[in-house]
Amino acid sequence: MDRALEETQDEAPIYVMRHGRTALDALDRSDGWLDFPLTDDGRRGIMPAQQFLKSMPTPIACIYTPSLKRTTETADIIKSGMGSKPAKIIVSDEARTWNLGIELIGSKKQPAKPIVKFYMRHPDKTPKDGESLNDFRKRFLTWFKEQIAEQKDGPILMVVSGSNIREISQLLTGNRDLLDLDEGGLLKLQPIGKMWHGSVVMGGKNNPDEES
Repeated sequence: MDRALEETQDEAPIYVMRHGRTALDALDRSDGWLDFPLTDDGRRGIMPAQQFLKSMPTPIACIYTPSLKRTTETADIIKSGMGSKPAKIIVSDEARTWNLGIELIGSKKQPAKPIVKFYMRHPDKTPKDGESLNDFRKRFLTWFKEQIAEQKDGPILMVVSGSNIREISQLLTGNRDLLDLDEGGLLKLQPIGKMWHGSVVMGGKNNPDEES
């Protein structure tokens, strides 16, 4: 059993949010490492999560985000609603989405599914100018487990992409789709006994193999 997931009964909860919608999301295309900002609808779509996090009795202490525009803008909007004691934002590119390379960047999600599934079935194969699934998992999950293991002053928020959330779901539940989220959705990871458990706060979905 992974020690990063054990001995957690005294830990504060961790919230995980999927960034708001971009212009490519609206076209059902994968952003990947393309650096698009949020649309107006994307900004409005994260307001329910902002209001939920604002209303918590213990405020968010820190927000982690990769440097992509869609995640940093989401983090900034969440922070802006937190009143007189806003959370600190820490940029960490270990939390970037899976880089599927030039073959799939900006592609339509549905037609690209067979290619994505190929790289999932062959996790050591690397897409052109991208990274293998195993390399992505090593990068992201190493970082994620470090955040779980680190002593925190209060709840933290991670603003990430769909591929990151599906890896968290696989790690905690054994099912990569169980905790999947739409854009602007929110998870709560709660320590119960000696294990972390995840639950969907808002924006849950079940759309396997969509990587963004």
